[in-house]
Amino acid sequence: MVENEHRQSNIRPLNARIAQQIAASDARREASRRHYAKAHHLRERRIVLVGLAVAAVFMVQLVLGQVRLHAANQTLTKSELSLQAVQKENKSLKKTSNQLKDPTYLQQILRDKYGYSRKDETIYNLPDKS
Repeated sequence: MVENEHRQSNIRPLNARIAQQIAASDARREASRRHYAKAHHLRERRIVLVGLAVAAVFMVQLVLGQVRLHAANQTLTKSELSLQAVQKENKSLKKTSNQLKDPTYLQQILRDKYGYSRKDETIYNLPDKS
């Protein structure tokens, strides 16, 4: 322990010129740090704004796509309903067409609708049960 007491300290006091350079260097370093922090903040804001703009464009495209899809689905539904009605009418017309080829059906229509009769046939008109 006695040896430790006799050693000289390696710490020397700074002269005024070096202390002033260190203080100026610290000020420059702080100014530089503030400048880079501000630049980083601005760059961060720009990136966020560009990201929001891109997201907004995609959202608008998505909404417009959904609107077009909804309109197409409505048109498709109307077309399917129209097709079903036409198919039903077509089926009815085919049935009528096939019936018109049958001579007994033609005779029935002529008798019911137009009041035709065969030779030597007597037609009686009976009142309705109403």
